[in-house]
Amino acid sequence: MKRFISALVLSLPLVAAQALELQTDESALYFVSIKNDSISEVLTFDELSGSLSAEGDAQISVPLASVNTGIEIRDERVRKYLFKTEEFSKAVYTAKLDMTELTVLKAGEQKQISLSGELALNGNVGKLDFDILVTKSSDGSYSATTIAPGFVDVRSFDLIKGVGKLRSLAGLNSIALTVPVTFSVLFN
Repeated sequence: MKRFISALVLSLPLVAAQALELQTDESALYFVSIKNDSISEVLTFDELSGSLSAEGDAQISVPLASVNTGIEIRDERVRKYLFKTEEFSKAVYTAKLDMTELTVLKAGEQKQISLSGELALNGNVGKLDFDILVTKSSDGSYSATTIAPGFVDVRSFDLIKGVGKLRSLAGLNSIALTVPVTFSVLFN
């Protein structure tokens, strides 16, 4: 019995050292479009992928063609004019987490973290920060949910022409240039 317990204790760091994969079906990313200064719509992406390494390197990849605005013609226009998916197929968010803070959590415990990362979008890279709540599950997985949105300034990613084209096609007076982003992801 002592050998079994010793082997179990020695194997725990190996389990913790494995990379965790983002669980697509249990993860979501949302962004809010604000048009004509008063109409807000919550939009999403149907696909996400990503990983969290044992060293705390987190990555979330968003296939931009999976944008879902709830209106097919608008989806097509967003793909073509805003995201230019033929040229830029995905957006990638990367951040570094302090895994020593997370691995000590017991099942069900939570930790609030200020996450500072980078977003690669449309051939540009910019800073994107979130305040998140991380929860550790009994199976060793981690869920992370935004406490407050992060904000993407479309000017920082050279998306201003695309926003202008969408505004013109939809006959709108304005589309906000700062976009709130939230997410809830599970790494297992």
